[in-house]
Amino acid sequence: MALAQSISPVPVGPGTTTAPATETAPQEAPPTAGAAAGEDIVVTGIRASLSSSAQVKRDANQIVDSITAVDVGKFPDANIAESLQRITGVAIDRSGGEGQFITVRGLGPEFNTVLVNGRVMATDNAGREFSFDVLSSNMIQRTDVYKSPVPELQEGGIGATVNIVTARALSGRSGLHATAQIGGIYDTLREKASPDVAATVSYANPDKTFGILLAGSYTKRLNQIDTIAIDGWINGRPDIVSNIGGTPTLLTGSDPRYPVQGNVNVPQSLYYQRAQQSRERINVSGSIQYRPTDTLEMTIDGIYSKFDVSGTVRRLDNFMAAPYYLPAFDGNGTATELSMIGRDFIAQNPQFLADNAGRLTNNGVNAKVDHVFNLTNRLSDSYQIGGNVKWTPADNVELRFDASMTGANRASPNQYLVIGALLPYTYQFTLDGGNGLPAISYDNDIINDPDRMRLHYMGIDNNRSRDRGSEFHLDGKWDIDDSVLKTVSMGVSYTERKKINRSFNNSDSSCTYCGYQVPIPAGLLQDYEWGKLVGDGQQIPPSVFEFDAGAFLDYLNDPATLAIPTNGRTPEQQAAFARQVLALQGGPFGVREQLRGTVNVRERLTAAYVSMQFGGERWSGNAGVRVVRTDVLSSGFNTPVTGIANTPGDDTLQYTYGPATAVSVRNGYVNALPSANIKYNVAENLIARAAFSQTITRPTLTDLGVNNDFGGRISVPLSSGGNPNLLPFRSTNYDVSLEWYISRVSYLSIGGFYKDLSDFLELQTLPVDRFGRVFQDTRTRNGQTGTIKGIEVGGQYSLDALGGFASGFGVTGNYTYVASSAQRDQTLADYPCGYNGLSPHSANGSVFYEKYGVSARVSYNWRSDYLRNCRDSQSRPRNRSAYGQLDFSLSYDLTPNFQVYLQGVNVTNQYVNEWSAIEERFLLRQDTGARYNFGVRAKF
Repeated sequence: MALAQSISPVPVGPGTTTAPATETAPQEAPPTAGAAAGEDIVVTGIRASLSSSAQVKRDANQIVDSITAVDVGKFPDANIAESLQRITGVAIDRSGGEGQFITVRGLGPEFNTVLVNGRVMATDNAGREFSFDVLSSNMIQRTDVYKSPVPELQEGGIGATVNIVTARALSGRSGLHATAQIGGIYDTLREKASPDVAATVSYANPDKTFGILLAGSYTKRLNQIDTIAIDGWINGRPDIVSNIGGTPTLLTGSDPRYPVQGNVNVPQSLYYQRAQQSRERINVSGSIQYRPTDTLEMTIDGIYSKFDVSGTVRRLDNFMAAPYYLPAFDGNGTATELSMIGRDFIAQNPQFLADNAGRLTNNGVNAKVDHVFNLTNRLSDSYQIGGNVKWTPADNVELRFDASMTGANRASPNQYLVIGALLPYTYQFTLDGGNGLPAISYDNDIINDPDRMRLHYMGIDNNRSRDRGSEFHLDGKWDIDDSVLKTVSMGVSYTERKKINRSFNNSDSSCTYCGYQVPIPAGLLQDYEWGKLVGDGQQIPPSVFEFDAGAFLDYLNDPATLAIPTNGRTPEQQAAFARQVLALQGGPFGVREQLRGTVNVRERLTAAYVSMQFGGERWSGNAGVRVVRTDVLSSGFNTPVTGIANTPGDDTLQYTYGPATAVSVRNGYVNALPSANIKYNVAENLIARAAFSQTITRPTLTDLGVNNDFGGRISVPLSSGGNPNLLPFRSTNYDVSLEWYISRVSYLSIGGFYKDLSDFLELQTLPVDRFGRVFQDTRTRNGQTGTIKGIEVGGQYSLDALGGFASGFGVTGNYTYVASSAQRDQTLADYPCGYNGLSPHSANGSVFYEKYGVSARVSYNWRSDYLRNCRDSQSRPRNRSAYGQLDFSLSYDLTPNFQVYLQGVNVTNQYVNEWSAIEERFLLRQDTGARYNFGVRAKF
């Protein structure tokens, strides 16, 4: 019996899909019951994908896991990241319910290198993290996750190096072939369907000396994200108002009558939000291959992605500011209740205002509500084009040259429009307002009264990002006969990458109307009813205001509106102010480049490596070193702060700046990165592995900027920016594994890993003294050391041997345990932190069935709670609760060439939950709903 199956080998360098000859032939799967002797059994679908992935893992010279397309143009999931989460040790982060970033062995997206055909692909993200949502899965043939490096692989991934391999004609059958998919996507929260179409055409001549392939896809997804959140907890001893002897009394944190000892934690804000998005993606990829002789092969390939996300965010927000009236705190110092003071309280207690007039803003009124209408856009495109020449001048010599260029662009035209009101009544915040969610005791008739609404903050921006890169690789390999030393490989490479982020906004005039003073014509406002928001059982206001952004901005720019006196100005003073803002470039709400936000980073990498492969009767191994020099030039502008003012009638800080001057900082370092892997065949189907390596992750490009920015409120001044002197994060790694291959499809594996880390890079928010105030300063910093260690168990099993109906079943699954220790300056936080993104436990499992034209799979992915950021809002840890998600896929072959399919993602509609420092300090509950992909596929 022959087992027909196309299996692509592991790539070993940029632009190539060839690998060293396999050392141990995989065992065939048991015959299907009823198959005649000598009959060809064509393995396709899920089993073919699992078999190919198992063979890649078995034959590799290092520790690697792989996901392979079920067929040309048919990756197992609609999103690449959602397939990768089924690999042992891989977890994902989602954007809008769709996989975007990956975490490997507890290390987040910034610590993993992602390559496309062995090359870096530019990204529209602010840093170098790769967004998997920009690529359609229909053009992907295989994705490999390398957990132990070899010198041939590009450095930069402490967690892993991921290589996405696109389909190529000469890797498949000769002749003309095509696949097409026509379908749709339905999101349950949005309750709308949208198109999802794709096609792949390939041709290879009979001699397979020439091949061409073209793939394309168009996807439009309409989704919704519902959120209830607190924007951080402020730690300290804020001013409060307590009834002492029946009289309201203002108490400072040092007052002996303060009701609790030590610091307390109060919420900065509570908001309700609905974001609705349109996510439109166009992908095109292609390749041309030519083999004029047996010793020469040339390949040109390219990929292009256009991904636009347009969103509308409606939000009802309450910023909470001291003094807090009659707060209640639990034993952990967490505010369980507190009230914001309204005009009614001031009217009833005139002596309180008189006694404390110099210490209160807004005449003591801090009860207010904001209606936010936010138009968000992510307009991006990215591309990669490369050429590869492989020449074998002798049977035992191979030379390879690869050159590529890549680019990405992103524009983010956004409008953040805020109206609101100082409320006439005192309202109360309650930490548990039902269904485990916080609530505010709103008077809905007042907060949704258009006659009470006033203009407030208006932020308009159009930030831009540009990423460009080029790579050149020259690699050589010499095979040696009759020696323990089997192969010597050497190579050099040069990579240059330049990332520019530019900031365009109206920050110098965003508070033109701050203070809730200028009325709004009722005709500009419309009610938007939430309906159900993040489930039932909690107190939420029934609606929020939305508006026509164009008409609203016309009203804001109207000279008559600008002439309405605000902030205590006389009509003459207001007229002068109006002339000043109207004279700004584009008017008060036109975007202007803010040079202080410019990030311009150029990175040059020069590398060389040598690698040797060894082997004996039952063992093989490799050892070598990669040496790389990194040169970084960070350029931008220094714009000094010349003044800080409190906005009249509000607690927002306003900054004035001096003239911008150009500034640049150079940084450079050299790293030698040794690695070694050994593989031993304990028995015919039992393989033991061990690996040692040293790896680095460079700072993400945007973090290296010289930029600084300032904002925040009176109680919490904020600053952020880059750090051009960052060093790479370094790790020394040890790996062991044991793999038992039961059949061509089935295997079990167990592995352990240990990482010794130094110069850890992470985004931190720390208190910093600036301009006579304490700022919460957010930027990436080096310094931490520690370890990450863990165990991985995985496997897959097909029940082919049972015969009959039951032989269609199979299972796959894995479990990862990760433990860590981090040495930080614990004086900076009350709560020790581990590493961002690290879940101690993660697991996933699938049950599949494939027979009689039916292909079905049910999968469950779970990860335990984890730290998202050690020092997030208010310098407090942000944690995400354990999360599990159930997905399924189902297809049926109508004919050998036509198939109908249905896929479901998060079909049980699980929520995302986050908390600050300790679990009772609620931060977020988010609902993205379920997603269904459906349609028909054809192949010819």
